[in-house]
Amino acid sequence: MTLIQRYETGGSSRTGDRRNNQDRYICTRSGDTWLLCLGDGLGGHPRGEVAARILVENSCRLLEQAAKPISDPQRFLQRIMLESHARIRQFGQQQHPPIDPRTTAVTALIQDDTAYWAHAGDSRLYLFHEGAVISRTTDHSYVERLRSQGIITDRQKQTHPQRNCITRCLGGSPGMPEVELGQCRLRAGDVLMLCSDGLWSSVSSESMSKTLCAERPLTDATRALAKEAANAAFPGSDNVTVLALRVHSPSGRREAGQIEKPPPSQQPADLQAAIAELQNAIESFEAEKQQERS
Repeated sequence: MTLIQRYETGGSSRTGDRRNNQDRYICTRSGDTWLLCLGDGLGGHPRGEVAARILVENSCRLLEQAAKPISDPQRFLQRIMLESHARIRQFGQQQHPPIDPRTTAVTALIQDDTAYWAHAGDSRLYLFHEGAVISRTTDHSYVERLRSQGIITDRQKQTHPQRNCITRCLGGSPGMPEVELGQCRLRAGDVLMLCSDGLWSSVSSESMSKTLCAERPLTDATRALAKEAANAAFPGSDNVTVLALRVHSPSGRREAGQIEKPPPSQQPADLQAAIAELQNAIESFEAEKQQERS
């Protein structure tokens, strides 16, 4: 168990029944600012584990470089996602022949008793309080789109032939990925959990709540959840990764369910300029590589 000031953390990752583990995660701290990050490398594309590793390494680097406290946490998380995407693309284009590594991404920054998060893909963030799910990210996947349109039900999602098809990720297309943002105030007893689809596809939210909100160290709780997911999916278990943070005594207050989610279109002008600069850099790099090959 890691107990520093107000927060306790724990995490676990299992290979499951796959040949290797393409999930990567990190929980790190700089001053009073905490950062949790998880990536699930896409198995249908080469070197997904490298894409996930680039995400977590870039997250740590940017946190260390940033002035604390971070003045605009959501802009900071967007920068993590966009720069990681650019670095994953660059890595892929530097291979011979070029490859197309991809990863899901979910990141959370905790500062001043507030949690901020960003995600792309179907790795999830859950917020629990008093044994109940207060908030959960919405998957960027084909079946979730069908469900939201009323074409299929939640039960049909579980067996749909395209249930593993995601609509957003880092890496892949040259354009910058759409990133979804969220935030909320934290209070004592809240548990923030990040996980790959290997966990949530095999363990119910009720089981997650019961395990994470019990009076036991989070290191034990996350290991138990990862083991439960792998056993439930045997012999077809995917990689399973779970990372959690528990709040012991925050100074702030909020009402249950008070979730704030800014419109995706609200991006500062300088962030838009940074996105354009990253896009131009990627395009220039790819043009140079194309000239070398020709």
